[in-house]
Amino acid sequence: MKSNHKSGTAFMKEKNKRCVLRCVKEKGPISRSEVADQLQLSKPTVSALVEELLQENWLKEVGPGSAGLAGGRKPIQLLFNSRAAHVIGIDMGGTKVRAGICDLDGQLLAADEFPTQTQKKSLLKALKQNVENLLNQASLNPDDILGMGIGAPGMTDTERGVVIDAPSLNWTQYPLKKEAEALFPWPVMVDNDVNVAVLGEQWLGAAKGMDHVVLISIGTGVGCGMLINGQLYRGATWAAGEIGYMVTDMAKARCADLPPPHEGYGFLEQYVGGAGIVQSMKQELKDQPESLFPNHFSAKDVFQKAKDGDRAAGKVLDEVIDHIGFAAANMISIINPEVVLLGGGISRSADWFLPRIQKTIQDFAPVSAPVLPTALRENLGVVGAVSLVLRETESVLKEL
Repeated sequence: MKSNHKSGTAFMKEKNKRCVLRCVKEKGPISRSEVADQLQLSKPTVSALVEELLQENWLKEVGPGSAGLAGGRKPIQLLFNSRAAHVIGIDMGGTKVRAGICDLDGQLLAADEFPTQTQKKSLLKALKQNVENLLNQASLNPDDILGMGIGAPGMTDTERGVVIDAPSLNWTQYPLKKEAEALFPWPVMVDNDVNVAVLGEQWLGAAKGMDHVVLISIGTGVGCGMLINGQLYRGATWAAGEIGYMVTDMAKARCADLPPPHEGYGFLEQYVGGAGIVQSMKQELKDQPESLFPNHFSAKDVFQKAKDGDRAAGKVLDEVIDHIGFAAANMISIINPEVVLLGGGISRSADWFLPRIQKTIQDFAPVSAPVLPTALRENLGVVGAVSLVLRETESVLKEL
């Protein structure tokens, strides 16, 4: 019984300590007495917990604050110390790897990127050199790092830290966490890159504070991250969100004349992924030779040509936008989110086609939801990977 009492006391102290830290983080600058009033804790309890947090460098004192109506000594104010530790976020894509160091508020202190394909056989060694350069840029030491988060472009078993399948990197059952922790002196956490992205948007982006969010990322491939009741939904075998395999046109899916999907890519990706858009454009150009396209072009070029009034490009993208609209309507019908976010390279042209997607949703989904481009842009994966660490790490920051 005595042991249980001690255990219960320790649990309550830790819980109250986190509450104090969260209160200061959200409402600071704030005095000790104001924290006590906010949390309905005794002033001696709050003072003792604040002293511990000050010694551990999670809080800092500023001030004094403003005097009360009765005058008297102005209370010292408390602030969350966002530089108490730092987190490294890695956005590992099939085209490039972007790495960054953030403080605990998500402020980016240093960032850099390098091409994936030229470093494919020694990707983690290249990443190690990149991270060392970033530490130097930010004037930080390894001891200043709380952990590292990595978003990987494929199905990822987060419990084992294993990338089950990442076609763009030719990874199958790759033990990314184990390999990374052999090179770096801090904990490493890994997840699917789109899962990581939706965490970043919930923390600091277009879905800030929301609990029900769908993020559809369209680039080389197509992926989807989902927050349900504020938590990532990963599925029974870590395959939730693989909407690149979603069928958005049954007739075409059953058509024997169409080429089969590339290995590792699904029906939707064949039409809205970057390679699929280029392939559709090439097919269209065979029938419309008057269209002025360069010999080598990308999906980005197709969008620009369509905006400039090219009829062939416009026809191709009409179909692309229809597929995206039906995919979004399907996800809204299943998840009933507060918002649908569009990320990846396609999000740069979102303002041009979002009204059409919204119209498709209104026509085919039982309820509506706003569709917005992601807000964090090129640093979305980095900030999301940092958020992953802060959500999962076993420290006083847990559940902040």
